Amino acid sequence: MKILLVNPPFDYYSRHLLIKEPLSLGYLAAYLRKFGYSVSILDGVAGETTPVGKKWHYGLRNSDISVKIKEFKPDIVGITCSFSLRFDATLNIAKLVKSIDKNIITVVGGTHPTIFPEETTKYKEVDYVIIGEGEESFLQLVKKIESGKNSSRIIVDGCAYKKNGGICLNNKTSFIKNLDTLPFPARDLIPMEFYMNRGTILYGLGKRRAACILTSRSCPGKCTFCSMYLTQGSVFRSRSALSVYEEMEELVKKYHAEEIFILDDNFTFDKGRVITLCKLILRKKLKFRWNTPNGVRADRLDAELLTMMKRAGCVNICIGIEAGNHEIRNEVIKKGLSEEKIYKTLKICSKVGLPVVGFFILGIPGETEETFKDTLKMVKNLPLSMIATSFYTPLPGTQLYNECIQNGYINQNYWKKLNRLNIPIVETPEFNQQTLRRWEKKIYFEFAKSHFWPLVSSAVTLQNEFLKVGLIKRFLTEKFGIHI
Repeated sequence: MKILLVNPPFDYYSRHLLIKEPLSLGYLAAYLRKFGYSVSILDGVAGETTPVGKKWHYGLRNSDISVKIKEFKPDIVGITCSFSLRFDATLNIAKLVKSIDKNIITVVGGTHPTIFPEETTKYKEVDYVIIGEGEESFLQLVKKIESGKNSSRIIVDGCAYKKNGGICLNNKTSFIKNLDTLPFPARDLIPMEFYMNRGTILYGLGKRRAACILTSRSCPGKCTFCSMYLTQGSVFRSRSALSVYEEMEELVKKYHAEEIFILDDNFTFDKGRVITLCKLILRKKLKFRWNTPNGVRADRLDAELLTMMKRAGCVNICIGIEAGNHEIRNEVIKKGLSEEKIYKTLKICSKVGLPVVGFFILGIPGETEETFKDTLKMVKNLPLSMIATSFYTPLPGTQLYNECIQNGYINQNYWKKLNRLNIPIVETPEFNQQTLRRWEKKIYFEFAKSHFWPLVSSAVTLQNEFLKVGLIKRFLTEKFGIHI
């Protein structure tokens, strides 16, 4: 049985969108190959970025994809959909597949189908939906399809499909406990040169040959704005330090990576594991630079860990602070992070000499002009090398999303009209979209003013990875529409 996994090309309003290699498809392909299946990855994003009207098209055209599908002649096509913004692109591939051969089985997975499995399955071009973590569920589904008449004996955990005019839904109940049993992503099936030389900059890194890695899945925290646990489960699972090191070694020695993005949602949750990993890197003298662009928690860091991370090649870290106000951060978001711990950790980072990007969310329901002042105060007083703000986006399935619907702040189907990332969405009696835009400008202005001399000094001495001319120009264009 031949299986083709597709990363769909898509349209977007900016040509500067950050894109990374599809590790999820790499893991899926490697797992299926482990059990003897013929698998290929068609990365539709790995192509030119070209203007189409007011948008930009990322990747291959339908005609190119059609040719590749016909050449491979798959029995099953799996299509990933990580973002709701790309759901139309996912459906486009499913329709294209069925137009080529209606007997090809289409399977859709990713964050959006996981949260909306029944709605996704209703589309006639979609035969199956994989819910949540995909490796084992997809394998079970392939075996079910192979068994033909005996398929009723096989129950696929985490799967939705059509039956007798309705939708059968098997919710996800089990997750892979030992991640070391998974083979490394099948990067030989991914156009790695396209991604490694693309120049995708994530918080200072990316100018050199860069690659991504995942060392753990999920996070024990349940911040009310975050949907991660809906796809990965609520239990933190990590690979061993040795497994992670061996993959890093492969990236450096086989793919000649000079920089690595660790994309975990909670990389430093297990301090001992990270220290062991850093010791392996140092003992083996593996040379590369790395950072944590998805963020780490301030309460999972200390001097010993930060010192070891820097020695092992970490050049900066991102910390999710989210809000300066205690009630917003801990009562609304339920971050469980004290102001004292934030200041203590940032002081240690400064002493160790490890630059920090502070993540802040604007427009959390409950915010007011007064609570925003607390965030401004924190931004001005913390020894940050840079800040990164985002407007709160209600993610379907999360607690805060449901509260926004109950309070009438959003329509439950608002995401269907969403066509851009990081734009003001929620309006409450305390703020509107214009307020949020004003807050955004204010927070960056106050950060620059309060950190002016440290920023100038670090820029002159080339010690601040975030103050490169190209990055500043792109930041001004993307955030505020200023072209220089």
